[in-house]
Amino acid sequence: MLETIRLFFSRIPADLLEKLNQTYPNASVRQVVRGQVKHIRDSNPKEIEALRQEANDQLPTIAELKRVSAVDPEFRMENSFFGPKPVITARIINRSTLPLSEASWNAALYINGDVQPVATSKVRSDFRSIEGLKPEHHVTARFTVGFVKGDKAWTTLAIRQATSTRVELEMIPETAMDFTDKAYLSADLQKRIDFLENQLKQASEFEDV
Repeated sequence: MLETIRLFFSRIPADLLEKLNQTYPNASVRQVVRGQVKHIRDSNPKEIEALRQEANDQLPTIAELKRVSAVDPEFRMENSFFGPKPVITARIINRSTLPLSEASWNAALYINGDVQPVATSKVRSDFRSIEGLKPEHHVTARFTVGFVKGDKAWTTLAIRQATSTRVELEMIPETAMDFTDKAYLSADLQKRIDFLENQLKQASEFEDV
């Protein structure tokens, strides 16, 4: 039993321990465990259901955002004051019905025909300088990976001496902003759902405390 209680508290972040002390003043360790388990079992299923409904409601918007694509992406290494600078260029096409002020992309670099990327990063498009990216419009984009000095993971000798390179860009839907700079989607709902479900699973381990 003591080992089970220790395990319970080992999984709680330090900032939450203080909150538990405030929620259960003068309670025994066992009372805290039982109270928190009950709270999780009562509240998590409701929040999970609400989040799943919200995620379902967002599916049409996600489908639209997937129609924004980076076409003909190319990778090259440029020389700069700070040394080799990794640069990606691509044509960003908005085939959706949604205007964009900005968005971020997952970038992955492949060399020598390999199926696994040798480097990954996130790059950002800011369309505000061109009055936004409207539906059925496109723009040629240029990304410096790692900003001014460049990301060292993208400037290794293996990359610089590669016989061939291929780069892929995939937009991150949660980062897409409308013309009021408001996100079209909530934060990653599935990540929160997974966390709550894992919490429920862990709570079941302490039911008999």
